This record gives sequence, structure tokens and C-alpha cells, in this order.
Amino acid sequence: MTRTRPSPTAPLRRTSNGVGALVGLLALVLGVPAVAVPTLPAPSDTPRARYASFQVATFNILGSQHTVGPGGRPPGKKRARIVSELIERKSLDLVGLQEVQADQLLVLKHELDHYRIWPAYQLGKGSLRLQVVWRERAFDLLDTGTLVTKFDHQNRPIPWVLLRHRATGRALYVIDVHNSPRNQELERDRATGRIIELVHRLRSTGRTVLLLGDLNEHREGFCKVVGRTDLRAANGGWVSARRCAPPERPLRVDWIFGRGLLELSDYESEDGKAVRRASDHHLVRATARLRSRVGR
Repeated sequence: MTRTRPSPTAPLRRTSNGVGALVGLLALVLGVPAVAVPTLPAPSDTPRARYASFQVATFNILGSQHTVGPGGRPPGKKRARIVSELIERKSLDLVGLQEVQADQLLVLKHELDHYRIWPAYQLGKGSLRLQVVWRERAFDLLDTGTLVTKFDHQNRPIPWVLLRHRATGRALYVIDVHNSPRNQELERDRATGRIIELVHRLRSTGRTVLLLGDLNEHREGFCKVVGRTDLRAANGGWVSARRCAPPERPLRVDWIFGRGLLELSDYESEDGKAVRRASDHHLVRATARLRSRVGR
């Protein structure tokens, strides 16, 4: 696992030639030997960039309806408690959750008392499945919005939030997505196309964008998002005009993409005991390193 660190540019240095010339002129007028004046570096016009990190993740927590009967994983509410414990134990600052149901949301809101959740119940009962969770001491909420796409034959809003990262003063957009499963290729294609349009609109503001969620696609989802936007995947890969090279296998359907004044590193796809009890998906996480505003 590699960690990429930016190399700050050294400040430009300016010499005090005007001071030296003035001393020489005075020496001629007064008839005394000239004394060399040390050249002092001038302050840099551009302050050196500083960075702060936070932990970002995406997790499909497996809706309650999938574990209603006996056997297998615990009921949805109990699994939501496990999810809450994972978020806190792993010190996650920003998480996109998918497949959240009403009983699970109640547990998440109760257990994650140092976090905020949006949209929670604000968009109605049919809009609970996608939730953005962030640590209150790390971010301030600036704005919210949605994009309606079709999921499993039903229209459903995809939430996005605009957050201000307190440590850097930077604002960033976070989009939480979940595309249709199984053989619903047409719905996935249309939803991905609309998500890409939203990414372009938000990136046109010049702000950082994070795209989190379950695309229900491996190679194809990566190639579309990275090939048609300037976003990059936390687990690597690249796309050129002639070729798409996804990240190393095994590929997951759960993704973290980002771009802007942001670096993503330390990608992990976790499948430990607690994760397996909570869901049939991996907990996908990374470190996000955001550049501070000038003067901070």
C-alpha cells in the first residue's frame, strides 16, 4: 500500500539589490569603504500549502428486508448497531450508506450521536435508502440537493451535500449513489449518465467532489466514471482515449471516487467478522487529504 504525499514548492527568494546599491552610493559620497550587506530572503508571495486528512468510506449495510427470516445474519436493527460501532471504532469522518431502512435509520441516529445524517427523514419515507453521515466536529453543512434516478423500476432521489471541512476551510461536495442490481443494465446506464452529469455540474464550481456508493458494476462502472469525468478512484486505475485499465482485482461494486484539492490514499476493502455480520458487502474506506485554504 503506497501513500502519496505532495512535494510543496519551495518559496521564491528575492535579493535586496536596492539596499546594496544605496549603501554603495553613500560610501562614495562620504568617502568610507563600502560594507557588504547580507542578502535577506523576502517572504514568499504564495504561502506553502498545508493539508489535513479525514477518513472516508462507503458501505451498503444490507436493508432489513434481506434478513427478516431466521438464520443467517442478525435482524436489520442489530446489524445497524454493528454498523454504528464500525463507524466509530474505525474513526470514520464521512460515510455514504446504502440500503438504509426506517428501523435501521432509527438505530443509526440514536447510536451515532456525534454525527449528522442527511437526508434522514427530510425527503419522505421513500427517500431513506441513501444516507450521508459525517462527524459534526469535522464538517459543517452548507447546502443539500438531490438527483432523481430510477432504481429497481422506481424513481428515487440520490442525495448530495456541500460540506465545509473545518480543519482546512475547504468546501466539498459529497454524492451518495446506488444503482439498480442484476440484469437491469438499462437503468444502470441511465442512472450513471445522470450521475456523471451531476459530477460535471458540481465540478464546474471549482470545488472538490467525492462520489461514494454502490454502482452494481465493476469494470464498466469504473471506466464510465473515470473516463467521462476528471474523478479518480481511491484504489487506482486509469483511463485514456484508447484504453481503460481498472484497479487491481478483486474489483468491488462499491466505489470511492474523488477529485479537486484532494488526494485519496490508504484504500482498504474490509471484510472482517463484524463487517460480515453487518452486511454482504465490504466496508470500503480510504484516507482523504485536503489542501487548506490560503492563509490558514
